[in-house]
Amino acid sequence: MTAHPTRSIIIAAAAVAAALLLAVTVAMGGGSARKAVRHAKAPAAVLRPIDPSASTADQVKHYAAEARAHPSADTYVKLALAELQMAREDADPSWYTRAEALLRKARSLDPGNPTAVAALGSIAAARHDFVRALGLARRSLRMAPGNAYAGGVAVDALVELGRYPQARAALQRMLDRRPDLSSYSRASYILELDGRTALARQALQQAILSGAPVAENTAWAYLYLGNLEFGRGRYAAAGRAYRMAERVDPGFVHARAAMARLAAARGDVEAGIRLLRPVVAQIPLPAYVIALGDMLSAAGRRAEAQKQYSLARLQEQLYIANGVNVDVELATFEVDHGGDARAAVVRLRQLRRTQRSVVVDDALGWALLRAGAPRQALIFAQRALRLGTRDATFLFHRGAIEAALGRRSDAARDLGAALALNPHFSILHEAQARRLLEEVTR
Repeated sequence: MTAHPTRSIIIAAAAVAAALLLAVTVAMGGGSARKAVRHAKAPAAVLRPIDPSASTADQVKHYAAEARAHPSADTYVKLALAELQMAREDADPSWYTRAEALLRKARSLDPGNPTAVAALGSIAAARHDFVRALGLARRSLRMAPGNAYAGGVAVDALVELGRYPQARAALQRMLDRRPDLSSYSRASYILELDGRTALARQALQQAILSGAPVAENTAWAYLYLGNLEFGRGRYAAAGRAYRMAERVDPGFVHARAAMARLAAARGDVEAGIRLLRPVVAQIPLPAYVIALGDMLSAAGRRAEAQKQYSLARLQEQLYIANGVNVDVELATFEVDHGGDARAAVVRLRQLRRTQRSVVVDDALGWALLRAGAPRQALIFAQRALRLGTRDATFLFHRGAIEAALGRRSDAARDLGAALALNPHFSILHEAQARRLLEEVTR
């Protein structure tokens, strides 16, 4: 919850790497893999063995050459999976478009390839089309019931659709069949949503111990552990986890972004800006661009902040152009940065017809407050906390709504709980939370 709203989608990186290894094993004639997964009817020849330590970019080059020399369903799937890993590493959504085209070629040659179907589901999930992602994951699982990759896509989609009982059941099947970084990481997220923080921490520690196909996947697990600690106000522990993420994968810029947020939370906003600028230059994820803008605004550098906000809007358009639904992120950004709250409400109500997650409920409640409808807002703020989630932002939002309704004791409870849980939960909203708390306790 203290990480990106679609954290469960990023967790899929481990499953992508595992699926890529499986695709290579199939192409090279691995007997057990042949029993587990149906593959292309025309086996692909490998030009040369690829170094297991090769970077993802080098893997893309290798499999692209293989696909040109020996076009087949297998080669297209391997290349597509490598490109999906690239999308997770450099945050360029155009990889989704390229990978999707490859997977469609693979399916034209081998319609029954379960990995190709699951990978299409992973792309749909990355684009936030969770209904389609779930349908494709289930289709893949009908082809290969033990397919861990498809199982992970199904869990991700069910979580984001707000179908939590089904998500828990699907996750349990994953854990029963294959307890690894991919399944333990997903378990930690669901446990965090349920407010079971200690168990969520244990699940992430188990994910780290279980190992991963590539170092970047383990780095993500350390990052989530750090975010979990940050969300509980355990800043020293968060810093240790972020440093471990960088130690495991020295090129892991997401850990540097987290360290920037931590520095700003501890009061050194200029250090946060210095740390975050090179991250944004390398990977201009909208979340990081917005965070940099917020730090610049907090430092009184409003003109520079506005430039970052304009860049964030451009990046959102790039995602939209590549088929990514950014309704939640865009609506929340606009509500928090002077945009049209009523338009955000319309967008989020439309989204909620299919996506009834606690994240969407929280965003809709906050947008309704800003649009001048606090009574309706409270309905969704209550729903956002229905699982028992301990998230300072959710608590702050409900507390602010209660304060607007004159429910002083409720507002004091929630605002106090938010600040006790994570005293520096938001560079944008901390001061407002403290001011509101003072007002309702006078």
